[in-house]
Amino acid sequence: MKRILICASRISHIIQFHLPYLKWFTRLGYEVHIAAEGAAENAFRNAIFPLEETDIPKHCYDLRFVKNPASPENLKTIRILHRLMRDNAYEMVYSNATLAGFALRTAVRRLPKDKRPYCVHISHGYMFDDSRSLKSVLYRTAEKRNANVTDALIVMNREDQMLAEKYHLCQRIVLTNGMGLRSERFPEISSQERQETRKQYGAEESTLLILCVGEFCHRKNQLLLLKALNLLQSDVRHIRLIFAGTGETLNECREFAKRYELTHFVRFAGQVQDMNRLYRSADLLLSASRMEGLPFNLLESLYCHVPVIASDIKGHRDLIRNGENGLLFSLQSEHADTELCDTIKTVLHDKTLYPSIKSHAALNEAFLADAVSPQILQVLDKDYFKHIPVPSGSNETARRFAAVGK
Repeated sequence: MKRILICASRISHIIQFHLPYLKWFTRLGYEVHIAAEGAAENAFRNAIFPLEETDIPKHCYDLRFVKNPASPENLKTIRILHRLMRDNAYEMVYSNATLAGFALRTAVRRLPKDKRPYCVHISHGYMFDDSRSLKSVLYRTAEKRNANVTDALIVMNREDQMLAEKYHLCQRIVLTNGMGLRSERFPEISSQERQETRKQYGAEESTLLILCVGEFCHRKNQLLLLKALNLLQSDVRHIRLIFAGTGETLNECREFAKRYELTHFVRFAGQVQDMNRLYRSADLLLSASRMEGLPFNLLESLYCHVPVIASDIKGHRDLIRNGENGLLFSLQSEHADTELCDTIKTVLHDKTLYPSIKSHAALNEAFLADAVSPQILQVLDKDYFKHIPVPSGSNETARRFAAVGK
């Protein structure tokens, strides 16, 4: 039987983004293996994308991926991945994001050339740029080192595409509009549901309900939002800031809110099950992230017609037209918190600005799963690049996906 290995740092990543592809491979007769931290057969039950019992992977490998690149745990994971590939003779492997991508492709590189599977890497945002900083040099070098075993590379924003081309990170580089937003997860809600949700978080109709969605970590930079909120002074009484998510910097943010007496204006909601209802009840999405690929929180917010205030970085720039469907602020200044504070004040006091950006907050259909999935499946089809490409949605790969993805 043909086998495929899908690898990500966390099982939540596969469940959120890859279940339609997992199902597609299963229906094509592949035996699907999963390698990720937390991987287990039970993790796929009651998932957001329904899987039948026959589609649930029975071969799950719970591997540890540590964010510190020099951790011995990562070397151990690379050895296990190498052994899995040697023993299972996968026809194809594909990895996601920086850490899992480095581990999997390093394991591929250790195989004899005639034993290597078709290898696809999906970058969800490069951790480097054109600078000569130590961080950029290290991450760039790691990507260049694995370029010769990468048969196809998917990137999700224009700047990453330019970096991949400039540094020759793969011969076949494909730009897609993310992983595709599944619109059925975000239905309209009633005005009563919206009022109830806002009341739950202490927001009146006149309150500016601001939402921040994502893992609490240095990269997502949630502390900057609280610093900006603290600078609002008397204007803060018109705001409720809701954080949805957990992570390593959550306690630091809680302590900051408590120290500066912001707890009345801030809610730490943790993991929220019904994100649609929260998006549909919010007035703004706020992101101060330092680095992104093509962020799902912005895609989801715009789909729900919620405008965005976001840091002026790659990924954000691909989605936000400054002054049209949202506002961008710079992270480069020493006073980024002041700039963000001033941006929020402008929204509060300029009576024409918010209605204008609200009216333009929408997501182009090109970012929906029905448009993106055929593009990704073309790349995952190991025979695709042997033929002349045809328009997305009209080729056999797309038709086969449509047959099993409904």
